[in-house]
Amino acid sequence: MKLTDFKALTFDCYGTLIDWESGMIEGLKPLTERAGRRLSRDDILEAHARHESSQQK
Repeated sequence: MKLTDFKALTFDCYGTLIDWESGMIEGLKPLTERAGRRLSRDDILEAHARHESSQQK
C-alpha cells in the first residue's frame, strides 16, 4: 500500500488536538447558572453523551 493509492486522508483530532469538552462546559456555564443549577463537569459531559447519541440516530 502506497500513500499515492489514496485520494484523501482524514485524521480524527477532535478531543486530541481540540479541547471541545472545556469549550462546551464554558459555553453552557451561563445557561446552567441562570437556571440555578450547579452541574459538575462530569454531569454535563454525561448529559451531552446521552443526548448526542439519541440525536445521531
